[in-house]
Amino acid sequence: MKPPTLHRRINRGFTLLEVVISMLILALLAGAVYAIVSAALSASQATMAQQLTLRRLDAFERVTREAFLNLPAEGGVTLEIGHSSGGSAEQDLVISKPQGIFGLPSLAGGSIVLAARAKSDGTRTMILLTIPANATERERNQAFLAPGTPLLPHLRKPRWSFKTTPQDEEWKEELPVGSAKPILIRFQTEIDELPHPVESIFYLPAIAATPAAATSTNGSSTNSTNSITP
Repeated sequence: MKPPTLHRRINRGFTLLEVVISMLILALLAGAVYAIVSAALSASQATMAQQLTLRRLDAFERVTREAFLNLPAEGGVTLEIGHSSGGSAEQDLVISKPQGIFGLPSLAGGSIVLAARAKSDGTRTMILLTIPANATERERNQAFLAPGTPLLPHLRKPRWSFKTTPQDEEWKEELPVGSAKPILIRFQTEIDELPHPVESIFYLPAIAATPAAATSTNGSSTNSTNSITP
């Protein structure tokens, strides 16, 4: 027969110290599981945000490249320097006389503007503005102040630069009205969701005058020659 003291020890419950230690172990395990799940969710959200940014960047580059490749001979590209409400300089890329680009129908000789506007969080958003043909100075200023269509958010230090001839060794950050149409356009920026800076280079093919214009020019030259020839 077993001693009664041993029987009482077998049937007794947990002590308070054992319960506290068990609760501490459970709390540590729950904290570890929460940390792992939270880290996994944060990584998943960061990955999704990066993928969304990459898709937006790819779409922006694609439509911008199409805009430059489809720019007619009478179209042009200029860079206007404005100032934000805070006084910082802003580059506005103006594409004149576009035809069916950026998903827009013909603007009948108007212009579109790619402008990086400052946001309250310190970043900039690339937006699309439209300026009608023959707009007055007031209408033009109002068009530049419009909210526009957002294309690419969370930009930092966006800037455009150009090469107008194959002999250019350095990129120029000025392209005033009346300048020759560039052959290369470079866009540089930093995006919050991407670890590395972005650099995109667009090619503008040289487009000759339309056949109608060439025919008109040739006809004028012929008439002039005929009038001089005895």
